[in-house]
Amino acid sequence: MQSIYDNETVQYRLKYVLEVKHGDKSISQAARDAQVDWKTMKSWITRFDKEGIKGLLNKPRGNSLPVPDEVANKIIEIKKENSHRSSRRVRDLLRKNEDISLHRQTIWRTLKKVGENKRAKKKVKVFRDFERSHPNSLWQVDYMDAIVVEGIGLVFLVLFIDDYSRKIVGARFVENREAIHVLELLWVTIERYGIPSQVYSDQGKQFRSHLGRGFTHYENVCKRLGIETIHGTPRHPQGRGKIERLFGFIQDDFITEYRFKDLEDMNEKFNNWVKWYGEEHEHEGIGGKPPNSRYTDFVPRMPEGDLFEIFSMRFERKVRKNATISFKGDVYPVDPRYIRDTVDVRYFGHAVRIYSQSILLGEYDSRINYHEKMLRHVHIRLVKKDGRIKFQKKKYL
Repeated sequence: MQSIYDNETVQYRLKYVLEVKHGDKSISQAARDAQVDWKTMKSWITRFDKEGIKGLLNKPRGNSLPVPDEVANKIIEIKKENSHRSSRRVRDLLRKNEDISLHRQTIWRTLKKVGENKRAKKKVKVFRDFERSHPNSLWQVDYMDAIVVEGIGLVFLVLFIDDYSRKIVGARFVENREAIHVLELLWVTIERYGIPSQVYSDQGKQFRSHLGRGFTHYENVCKRLGIETIHGTPRHPQGRGKIERLFGFIQDDFITEYRFKDLEDMNEKFNNWVKWYGEEHEHEGIGGKPPNSRYTDFVPRMPEGDLFEIFSMRFERKVRKNATISFKGDVYPVDPRYIRDTVDVRYFGHAVRIYSQSILLGEYDSRINYHEKMLRHVHIRLVKKDGRIKFQKKKYL
């Protein structure tokens, strides 16, 4: 019995639903790309919200009534007049010119019987891949479309490749498309391979704000590192061919060949695959050579200074009367001498640092409940003969 995870219809619909859910596309744009109407796309999203992945399965239908021969011939005639016409367009013309109303799926099934259900491909402009002249001149970064992995669920692959050598310099499977995953991967990648001159990405919200250039944390970090960010033009394939083909190869050569216990196991196996890809894969785009053979003969520009200071986001908070600050719903202790002062809070991932005029006041881990720890402080005092104790210069019965 086929698993829901292997159902091509589910995988196809899930791709567009997630693009809408993650804010990468509007419902209208996703509907156009999926070649369905707005209502259909909206129904996929609603069913996914209510039932999860199972909601994207086709609903069982009753037996449909046969289409009369004269109507079927008219459907085929309208289609053959223009092979680019979709079932929806044929339906609309049939309704307008012949006053015949049929469901789009009925028209599609009628066309399928005679092999006319597919739309003719439009002539497309062929773009030649550009290529840089040396390693670390340009990296490309992107998220692969979500895939459903049995035993894990939805996963996304974020990946950096070197344009000249085709080497995968950084890659990791993650549970969502948040920008933090791109930045965490960039951190470990530049520590290992140095800093590229430029990084090319699409205009996903992780990389580019709708307000314009320089409004995302990703762009700010790249600027601090001296990396020029380049953003592709929406719906234009120039520059994305290498990474898109690599995503397809990963799905065919890695995803389908392995079974995974969890996300950690998946990443461990993928790291081994990436090592093989760099050292042994005969890449057609570079004359049948392995990528690592071209990632040579250059001196990488390595990062300098404290990378936390480069990657961290920065905020201001006022120290409260109880010598604490509140940040992202958590409470952190501060030296009482700074009560009522404004302090700088810098954080990246789970690490939090608090400063006052460049003086480090404390380092914290956002996964720890410091408020609870403060409440648990226990102080031991000796009870005097009169039944009193002394605590913080005060006496208590």
